Amino acid sequence: MKAKIREGWFLVRQHMFIAALLFLYQLVWGYFIYRMVHSAVVPLLLRYPDPDAGELSTILFKMESQLSLSTHPEVHRYLWIMGAMLLLRMLLTPLIQAGLIYSLQHFNHTEERIPFVRGIKVLWKPMLLLHFIKTLLLLLPAYWLVPKLYGIFLDGFHSLQLLLPGIPYVAGWIIYGWFIHHALLYMQFGVSAPDGQGGARGTFQALLLALRHIISVTGIAVLLGGLHLLIFGTFTSASWFLTGLIGLILQQTYPLARCLLDLWKICAHFRLWQSKSSKG
Repeated sequence: MKAKIREGWFLVRQHMFIAALLFLYQLVWGYFIYRMVHSAVVPLLLRYPDPDAGELSTILFKMESQLSLSTHPEVHRYLWIMGAMLLLRMLLTPLIQAGLIYSLQHFNHTEERIPFVRGIKVLWKPMLLLHFIKTLLLLLPAYWLVPKLYGIFLDGFHSLQLLLPGIPYVAGWIIYGWFIHHALLYMQFGVSAPDGQGGARGTFQALLLALRHIISVTGIAVLLGGLHLLIFGTFTSASWFLTGLIGLILQQTYPLARCLLDLWKICAHFRLWQSKSSKG
């Protein structure tokens, strides 16, 4: 596992252009989320009653908020905007993944200066299909979980302790999503395999490989995930204690570090798949 992580970092260093592209992509998406929150949530928080207004005002505010979530047209407008942006992200993400994985597959085996662009042309169809399947599988539990979580969420308006029954549902959904994410990641490696080894056959072979080596897959994910949490805690703590310009620089630098770590995870898993598939 450690060898694959080191080899993954070597691949990251050779693909800094893609890391910069991912950073810009995440920056634009983060700015959109910020504007949505600023225009939708901040005005609502400004209407929150003062502590001196009494408990009755707080209860009335919560009741009004519950009613607005289901009937207010402004809420529906924001939901449509969010849905449209999620659809756009769903279309753009597999294109970036196609370019990245093609570049990894043909590293040192092509004379193209930017194989990333050719990867989008060659792999966009299977990557889009796999991304759609991944999204569908991730949202599938919502049919059963969202009604339960919605009721728990409405009860949580009155007391935060009433939110505790929803923790097992959310935790189970996260674990399920983790398995789906990594299974589809290896299937993307398989479908993009060169020399006629890809396609549907390579896709399912990559899935079986991930299942056979689930300990190594989990080990890489845990080690790099722990490193991600460590770096996140370091940046967050430093931005709290180091105020002013230094804190602002650290806060703005973290998204770049996060993109490098995300790329590192993909490269490490790719080297694991590549080594095991070549032996097979």
